[in-house]
Amino acid sequence: MSRRLAALFFALLLVRSMAFAGGPLRVTGPAAAQSGQAFVWSTSSPISYTVDSGPLSVNPSGQPVITNAQGLARVKSLFQNWQSVPTTSISFAYAGPITGVTGGDVKTMTDFNTVTGSCNSGAQSPVIFDANGSLLDALGLDPLVIGLTSTCKLDAQAGHILSALVLMNGKFQDGVSTPNSDNFEITADQFDEAITHELGHFSGLGHSQINVEVFGNGANNCDPNELAGLPLMFPIAFCQSRKSVGLPILAPDDLAWISKLYPNASYTSNYGTISGFILFSDGITQTQGVNVVARRVDDPNTTADESKRIAMSVVSGFRFTGNPGQAVSGDNTNGSSFGSRNPALIGYYEIPVTPGTYTVQIEGIRSDFTGGSSVGPLDPPVQGVIGEYWNQYDSSSNDTSLKSTVTVTPGQTLTNLNFIMNGTPPRFDSNEEGEVRLSFPGHDGLFRVRKSIIVDGELS
Repeated sequence: MSRRLAALFFALLLVRSMAFAGGPLRVTGPAAAQSGQAFVWSTSSPISYTVDSGPLSVNPSGQPVITNAQGLARVKSLFQNWQSVPTTSISFAYAGPITGVTGGDVKTMTDFNTVTGSCNSGAQSPVIFDANGSLLDALGLDPLVIGLTSTCKLDAQAGHILSALVLMNGKFQDGVSTPNSDNFEITADQFDEAITHELGHFSGLGHSQINVEVFGNGANNCDPNELAGLPLMFPIAFCQSRKSVGLPILAPDDLAWISKLYPNASYTSNYGTISGFILFSDGITQTQGVNVVARRVDDPNTTADESKRIAMSVVSGFRFTGNPGQAVSGDNTNGSSFGSRNPALIGYYEIPVTPGTYTVQIEGIRSDFTGGSSVGPLDPPVQGVIGEYWNQYDSSSNDTSLKSTVTVTPGQTLTNLNFIMNGTPPRFDSNEEGEVRLSFPGHDGLFRVRKSIIVDGELS
């Protein structure tokens, strides 16, 4: 990429858990009354948050560039971006300055640790102003992080988010622009989009991958059609601001998923669902970690390309755990505390879509979307996925460019739009003969395996 800004990670998550993205950030696990459901805030009352009492940004001399009053107004308006979605029930309320530190201004790591502790206890959900980037420096994080989000406390049984934290790096708004340095300035609109992205994580949204071909255009020079459909919850900042080309801050995918997680009474009148399963080439075994994208069929009567502008996505197996655990090594018996263990969900996908006619396609997740920029329950992501469109005669050897269309009406759920992937290895199980490569001290090679594979820890 031509500039470091192009590789800037929006969300460096501090949570000590697995992110389930391409939809919800994480889903409930075995401890929940109902596993495999998105963690969301209760909407019985507005989600309260506290805000730093210091300036949002200061220049290198320590003089305020963005005052506290300006920063507070900005935070309120950025929360409003999500609350204003007409088909969602989510709402937010300012609960006053951050508590627990002198004057409510988080300046030092001692302050940060105190506030993080109160967030972990569920006492408050703070928005911290790192006015000069010093907190990020002290945390040892990349100075090119615009903001970060940490989910502090969850109710694992009910599936509710109880508290979360957001940090805004004011150094990006300090009036100093030095290319190829740690003090790179971005526009106010780009900064606001980055923090709105973080507030999406705060609300329970994960990353989404749509229109990944924007990387072929060069940083800050994205095609307007591709940018229109590029989710604000895309993992990295690459394009010019959406506002600069006359686009709303939220893309169709963002609108669809915040509405699905927090639907109001109008949701079913404005959305339907496309669902199905992703299968390996055997047509039986479900595949987790494949990106599924529903694209509106382009309208030839308009100059816009609706297939790029109106698209929604999810990752297969998003409700299933990315780490079910295993008892062999003794250090991962129960696996992750997140995600369902129901094998029927391993390759399942469902996508909320606005009414219309769509094509559906699968693709791999970019190999560099890992860690804080991961998409889907698997990190690192699955590689070697051969992209293809869904068609009604799908097989493991079909022409991948063939596509069938489906029409979705309000409130309708289309099921069993299943994909049989092309080019995956043959299935192997305990009732088949075959070869398997095993590596262990002193040995590395192909072994012939018949029927039972492991008996009391010994190869049989």
